Amino acid sequence: MKKLLIVSVGFAICLLTACSPQTLQTIGSTKYYVKIVDDGEKYKESGYSRYKYNMTGFDENGELKRLSFTAENQVEKESYLKVYYKKDEVITYEEVDADNVPKKAQELLE
Repeated sequence: MKKLLIVSVGFAICLLTACSPQTLQTIGSTKYYVKIVDDGEKYKESGYSRYKYNMTGFDENGELKRLSFTAENQVEKESYLKVYYKKDEVITYEEVDADNVPKKAQELLE
């Protein structure tokens, strides 16, 4: 019984340390892919510069979605992002190589 408890606690600790908050946030989200084609709209918030992006994204099946998100830093033009969307908002995003964008989405982004 003690061994089972120790193994269970050890497993739970490993699981919690392996899952970052960002990973946990993306559970249940839909992934869309976008290509950055402009510099974004620069604005100030609480004394800090931010950049707002409004663009069209596509999921792996080529379904279109209008997306809006902000970034602390300007995102490099011509870069591809995987955008995580849940509950009518962008949760987070990450830059991906063009090779990692699904074919249907990549064709529509060109």
